[in-house]
Amino acid sequence: MDDRQNFVADLAASQGRRLRRFLAARLRNHADVADLAQEVFLRLLRVERQDKIRNPQAYLLTIAGHVLHQHALNAKAEPQGVDITEALEESEFADSSDPAVQLHVERRLEALERALARLSAKTRLAFLLQRRDGCTLDEIAQRMGISRTMVKKHLAKAVSQCDRQIRGER
Repeated sequence: MDDRQNFVADLAASQGRRLRRFLAARLRNHADVADLAQEVFLRLLRVERQDKIRNPQAYLLTIAGHVLHQHALNAKAEPQGVDITEALEESEFADSSDPAVQLHVERRLEALERALARLSAKTRLAFLLQRRDGCTLDEIAQRMGISRTMVKKHLAKAVSQCDRQIRGER
């Protein structure tokens, strides 16, 4: 192990718990804590002259702040989802003896089908890969042979159109 790795390993051992608490206190989704902590330590590994860091604990938290900021920006860039599974779940759990509930569910499913039919082939594929198949943005990009940015654009377009259609706002 070289000096950089030793420096980061020592800092992880002494400050890892504090870093995770710092991140957890600032995140909505606590499942992201481990990933962001790892990103902080990876960034520390890239520092050329770690011996010039006067206060490693403060530097660690500064990097963590930058990682949190980047994470928040990335989260805002992700398209907001329309919960199409809600319509599907409604159809499964709807009281079949209540015609009003059945009509509501049928209309929502029909609206979703119309919205999906109006999407371009690539936009529909990206949407279905994410929503139906649970693929990540990177997996969709790889499968479709397009960039991650284009996947985001297709998903944003799909979400917007499906949301308008389901709400009846053509």
